[in-house]
Amino acid sequence: MSQERLNNIPNKFAVNKEFDLDIVWVVLRKHWLVYPLLILIALTSGYLYLRYTKPVYASSAVIQRSSQDEGKRILDIESFENEGLLSEDVELLKSTFLLEKALRNLNLNISYFSEGDILTEEKYLMSSYHVTLLEITDSSIIGKPIHVDLAENNQYLVSYELNGEKVELKIAAGEVVATKHFRLLLKVDDEAQFKRDADENALYFVLNNYSELTKRMHPDLKVFILNPEAKTIQISFESNNSRLATDVVASLISTFFQYDLDKKSQSSANILNFINSQLDTAFFQLKESEVKIQSFKDSNRVNDPVTFTQRVVQRTGELQNQLLEVDMEIELIDEVDKKVASSERLEIYKLIPAVTGTNFERILVNELMALHDLLVEKEDVSYNVTANNDVIKKINRKIETKSENIKRSIASIKEQLRFKKSSLQERIYGLESELYGVPQKEMELSRLNRMFSLNEKYYSLLIEKRTQYSISKAGYTIDNMVLQAPSSSGLVSPNRTLIYFGLLVVSLMLGTIFLLVKYLRFNDIQSQEELKKILPDAAGFLGIVPKVQTTNKNSTLIVHNQPKSALSESCRHIRSNMQFILDESKSNVVAISSSVSGEGKTFVALNLAGIFALSGKKVLVIDLDLRKPKVHHGFSVANVEGMSSIFAGKVKWQTCVHKSEIEGLDFITAGPIPPNPSELIIRGNLDELLEELKKEYDLILIDNPPVGVVSDGILIMKKADCPIYVFRSNYSKRAFTSWVAELLDSSKVSNLFVILNGVDMKRKGYGYGYGYSDYYEDGEAMKRTWKIKNLFRK
Repeated sequence: MSQERLNNIPNKFAVNKEFDLDIVWVVLRKHWLVYPLLILIALTSGYLYLRYTKPVYASSAVIQRSSQDEGKRILDIESFENEGLLSEDVELLKSTFLLEKALRNLNLNISYFSEGDILTEEKYLMSSYHVTLLEITDSSIIGKPIHVDLAENNQYLVSYELNGEKVELKIAAGEVVATKHFRLLLKVDDEAQFKRDADENALYFVLNNYSELTKRMHPDLKVFILNPEAKTIQISFESNNSRLATDVVASLISTFFQYDLDKKSQSSANILNFINSQLDTAFFQLKESEVKIQSFKDSNRVNDPVTFTQRVVQRTGELQNQLLEVDMEIELIDEVDKKVASSERLEIYKLIPAVTGTNFERILVNELMALHDLLVEKEDVSYNVTANNDVIKKINRKIETKSENIKRSIASIKEQLRFKKSSLQERIYGLESELYGVPQKEMELSRLNRMFSLNEKYYSLLIEKRTQYSISKAGYTIDNMVLQAPSSSGLVSPNRTLIYFGLLVVSLMLGTIFLLVKYLRFNDIQSQEELKKILPDAAGFLGIVPKVQTTNKNSTLIVHNQPKSALSESCRHIRSNMQFILDESKSNVVAISSSVSGEGKTFVALNLAGIFALSGKKVLVIDLDLRKPKVHHGFSVANVEGMSSIFAGKVKWQTCVHKSEIEGLDFITAGPIPPNPSELIIRGNLDELLEELKKEYDLILIDNPPVGVVSDGILIMKKADCPIYVFRSNYSKRAFTSWVAELLDSSKVSNLFVILNGVDMKRKGYGYGYGYSDYYEDGEAMKRTWKIKNLFRK
């Protein structure tokens, strides 16, 4: 076999580019089991997934944030309370800080588990035993599983492994368990239930670290704004335990409300304490001034100043009042400067109401609120990231920038206040210089009266501020509401319906893709109708040869043993068609070939020769497939001498002729396999040999090598009166028909006839006037079967 010839074998993986309903039905008939098989695999996979996947439950609630300022509405008093943004509440609700507080309120310092072969279930509030932690002496035990099991004599076995050391203790229920790592009390609530649980699964508990527990549970918490206008927030939590999901949501809401109330209460208390402390100081100074005036008058008997003095003193007093206010503002601005430098969120928050109402409120309040918001944002973000994170660094830069802006504003305010103070002092000095002529005692009395007036005004101012803040605090109420209580946990995943439906769809898609690929790559010839469609118009079709079920691995001659079989009838039909091709008046040469080995050309040659011999013809079968000879197997003789010996000139052809069990049917085997079959046939004077054989036989039938593999067969096909090309059903590829077209188009063979071998007669009714349901059944029975089939087809 030449390499060039091998490379020219038609591609057996051609793609079908046109729609053919016959191919569709063939593919469906051959591979219909792929759908039920894939569906079975999908349903089995879905069942296993659902069986061994932990269920996830979700609980959700909706809260509303609202507040009312009755003081502002009724008395037109500006509120001192700073109402937080809804986004701040959301960040607080989903922070690890608040979640840890909520988990602590649930008392989750110990978790109970039931460990199965595959799944581990958390027995939250469903454990048949409980543990009371008394003391932890070694923190490394935290997070390690501590197993509890039954022991003999109504005792319980507590065991764990830590740092490669295994610890086991046998105790009675209600007894303190003491090791070098911890001390705790074990209580069994239901002994019967405990025994059932211990028999089914391994029971253990874990001492929790709240920080680690919070980190583990935090990703399952979802908080988002539901309606900004209505100020509603939705909170949801997912867990493998339905009760735990509901309790975490409820605890988070109650913790948030309490924390919000405590924070506002603390802020209000700090402001009131500051005002009250200042009131005490102002009251003491006022009383002291009053006592000094009375004492001075009693001891010196000083009369009231003259009108001039009163006017000067009055003016000086006004300036002193202004100077006092300036001093208070300087003191306040110094305090603001110090608190801003500290960057403490709570201290900045306290400054806002203190600055409110001052001359520089418009400059500083908005800046301080913005700085407070940045500090809150930094505090919330720091719960989830480290100090080196880019987000923290970005916020720090914003805080530094905002602090510098505030400091520049404070510096400007300080400069203005210093200038104002200096101006007031100069004016006061000028007025006081006008009083040098006034008696010293009257001056002292005026000074004391002036100090009393200042202290009285400051005291009245503090009383007024305290009254306003108290009214504002009393009128400002927080109306936090739970619009939707934590719902009973619903199953989130796995979704049984969705999983089964999805797997079913995937299995159907895979099955369809598989069948589509099979359709596109379908290249087998199934029936004579398919073969006729793709054969060149110049090729003649002689008929079909049915598939024969036999235990013999080699091609055999069987038509003479089953004259009424489907095979015999098919061969007779082919013989009848060949009579229109062959010249009955002379001896004819029939050459049979195929594309590749295994298509049944030897089987067709032997049984076709048998049919001609049974009709009274003298027939000779020649095996010219010198590479893979098979004719000798069909007649069950040894391949000692044959065509290779004749071509080599070693023997005469007469000595190589074998008689078969059918009268008139002779055959010549291929003989020993030569090293150069092609050259041997060319040099072997095949034409002269055929002329001699024609004198002795009516029909010479040649079994050629496959023309799709070697070129020897083409030379012999050109010499034949009736060249026959064999295809095999469900074996030959549709692309092999290109060899037929090539042989005809290149004029290598003037005419060519085709036989389809190996047709499965059970799949479809074939025949010539009747059908065959079995290859060796009686002819009459076959006719009855065909009539019954036709009856049901009508």
